[in-house]
Amino acid sequence: MKKVTLGLVTLVVIAIIAGIIYVLTNLDSIVKAAIEKYGSQATQTTVQVDRVRIKLREGDGAIFGLTVANPKGFELPHAITLGETGLGIELKSVRAEPYVINHITVREPEVFFEVNADNKTNLNELKKNLAASQPSAKQDKPADKASAEPRLIIRRLTFEQGRVDAKVTPLEKNYELELPNINMTNLGGRQGATPTQLAREILQRLMDAAKEAVRRKGIDAELDKLKAGAKARVEEEKTRLKNETDSKLEEERKKAEDKLRRLLN
Repeated sequence: MKKVTLGLVTLVVIAIIAGIIYVLTNLDSIVKAAIEKYGSQATQTTVQVDRVRIKLREGDGAIFGLTVANPKGFELPHAITLGETGLGIELKSVRAEPYVINHITVREPEVFFEVNADNKTNLNELKKNLAASQPSAKQDKPADKASAEPRLIIRRLTFEQGRVDAKVTPLEKNYELELPNINMTNLGGRQGATPTQLAREILQRLMDAAKEAVRRKGIDAELDKLKAGAKARVEEEKTRLKNETDSKLEEERKKAEDKLRRLLN
């Protein structure tokens, strides 16, 4: 019995060691898959990553070539692309949730602002997707831990050296704008937040900064002027058609009166 028990314990230990080795040796691909899964859930578009490099012993890592696809109905392939993203992990936090990331620095982020022929804006559509992916209070607390997303805390996140490429189809113009640096702190609060929640908050802040850069350029004002002109032309056309209709009705009325007058005479 002792030999059997010892054998079972040995097998369990081997299984645990094998699991740890698998996680450590496949950590890059695990993180890559997690980013693509939770990012796509939050945006309801395709999120892809070229590669991930995690050095767990040093407590740092990097993510390369992260892209967020444009929603349907837009010409440009992407809404957001990120250059190299560096991060620092708090090693003592990896034993239990919430896991703590001390800092994330995103270099050369690029936001593609597009207004299509229907006057719809890709960032507004992406914003709607983010809101639609927000779970209810009940959905946000899965019944079993196995199905729950891990909870994370990000102490500091910075976007630097970014730009905004704007394609405004109604104006037939393209713009290249500077994206102001963005600094975010204490994401996830004390209890931590899920990757989907964090992705939603971070992307929202990034899009807001891009839209503010567009507003300062005056593109919104040009679009408003274009819309006002189009609306005025529509109203003019309505007035013209109404006047033509009224004129025809008046002409028909006069003809009817003349005919009646002739019959009476």
